[in-house]
Amino acid sequence: MKKTSFMKRFSLSFPLFWLTLCCFILGQFIKSLKEADGTSLSLGLEYFSLLLGTILLGLALSELFTRILKDAPINLMKSIIQTLQLRHFLYQQEVSKIKMNSNTHSPNPITAQFNRSMRKSMIDITQHQVAVLIKVPHTQQGQKLLKTVEGQIKEELSSRNTAYFFSEFERHKNELWLIGTRK
Repeated sequence: MKKTSFMKRFSLSFPLFWLTLCCFILGQFIKSLKEADGTSLSLGLEYFSLLLGTILLGLALSELFTRILKDAPINLMKSIIQTLQLRHFLYQQEVSKIKMNSNTHSPNPITAQFNRSMRKSMIDITQHQVAVLIKVPHTQQGQKLLKTVEGQIKEELSSRNTAYFFSEFERHKNELWLIGTRK
């Protein structure tokens, strides 16, 4: 299966948003220092954040126009909201036992790798179908963890999208797809 245009644009726009915000804040911070050498750097960061913001706006508007022409714009908002909800649902909050000589908690490497893969999952909702993409973790333990929550994922998506029938999960290389068709 191939990623939809929404999935491609969303995976680009989310990190681009944070990069734009960081460049803008850093530019404002350097500008507030009012150093003689910092003004050109601050101006460069402001222009760079403006360029990134323009690219981000272009991505958002192109997806919005695509949805207006081929689908409903409300489905764009549903796709974004349910993508963020799915990522939150899939996040595992397990930490390993406390180390003997320190009072700090160290994250479980299996859970950390699993969460890294789950951060890339996406949902695209259109009038006729719901496409769910979940990246499969690279480790055997992470894949086993994903296999144990597959039923919960399907149940969660079915309860959020009651107008759709969901098929079984299909694996294509390192991606797990779940397709829902309208009843």
